[in-house]
Amino acid sequence: MQSPFSLSQSWRWLGAGYILLTVLQAGLLPPLLFADCLAPLLAAAVLWQWRRAAEIVRESHYTLPAFLTLALATSIYHICRGSGWVYDFAVFAYMALLYLAFRLLPLGEKLQLRLGWAVMLLLLAGFIAGALSFCFPPRQGLGLFYLDPHSGARGLSFLAVRYQFLFPNPNLLGSFYILPVALLQPYWRRLCRSCRTPWQWLLLFLGAGILLLPLFATASKHILMTLALLAGTLVEAWPEKRRLLLPPAIVALLLLALVSLLTVLWPVFPLSRQFPWINVRHQGNYTIHQEIYLKMLSAGKLSWLTGLGATAARQRYPDYADRAKITRIMDEYHSPHCVEPYCTYMDPHNEYLNLTALFGLPAAVCCFAFWISQKKKARWGLSLFLLAMLFCCLWDDLLSKRWLWVALAVMVLNACPENKSDA
Repeated sequence: MQSPFSLSQSWRWLGAGYILLTVLQAGLLPPLLFADCLAPLLAAAVLWQWRRAAEIVRESHYTLPAFLTLALATSIYHICRGSGWVYDFAVFAYMALLYLAFRLLPLGEKLQLRLGWAVMLLLLAGFIAGALSFCFPPRQGLGLFYLDPHSGARGLSFLAVRYQFLFPNPNLLGSFYILPVALLQPYWRRLCRSCRTPWQWLLLFLGAGILLLPLFATASKHILMTLALLAGTLVEAWPEKRRLLLPPAIVALLLLALVSLLTVLWPVFPLSRQFPWINVRHQGNYTIHQEIYLKMLSAGKLSWLTGLGATAARQRYPDYADRAKITRIMDEYHSPHCVEPYCTYMDPHNEYLNLTALFGLPAAVCCFAFWISQKKKARWGLSLFLLAMLFCCLWDDLLSKRWLWVALAVMVLNACPENKSDA
């Protein structure tokens, strides 16, 4: 039974306030947001209910504290060697705090749905306002769209204008969308169950398409996570038709995942009329960093065990960067301005390599084991989301994003109806 403290209205509004401040991206001192000012209160809530927090940790076979312990140990090791600092450990400790806090402080179904609608409509309103502003040249996009002057030269004119709302770039918004969709998941499930006629299904998907139009306008590969959650929730709504709905949903998601992966492995564009139709003359730009990180990890005897440390990774990166090769690859993208930063330092754009470089392979395994352990909740929406998230980690450093950990907590609660009471 939940304690009265955890279900008090004030604590619910604390979680709601955190989410609203996060979507507004109001900055305090970079990289801190005003939402992070609520972290001490969230920590107090976790400490207040430490017994329940311990039960939640036990559910995932202690993989979360194992990850944090190994991350702390390797961080101390790197501090002693001058190859790293405590910042990256603090980031992931904060992510764990957010997960536990939102597990312990359920919003309640009514507030959760209202909050989901508020965020979704806010993003839609921003998209409409920004799109309309293009009719008035002095205020193109209102700063809500990312304008890339180099996309046309790369054969990617559809990426020249991308919706980002108040986020620093469109990919961050693309990954953020999973949170409002997770908040609205119970409502989406009920709507799917209530549809009986083709017209009702048509109206349902038309409405969903309009709400998700801003997400598509991000042109982010992270859309895979949101579509996976929606597809899985549709299967949950019609369990008797699972064998009919699940195969095409999985095939569609796999096709999207593979197309997304192709754009990471090769430049792909411009397309050709001859086989293999895509540009495969050189490897993709993201693979430049990934290859360098693999070389750095393989160069040291203990690097796979302890990681490189953030400071050492930044210092060693230029030594493993092949300028001639990078120049050839960036010529394929018509992006000579990217050669210098690619030769100086870049994040790996791969969460598996990122965690291994920071804390070592054992810590990375524990972190991903924690996420995978959530699949035991036996909900298709959550399961397909987790698979999509693990796939998206092949091309981005995702697990340092606040909203993913909050969304995970919300989805786990969605899978446990007893935790969603408004009592």
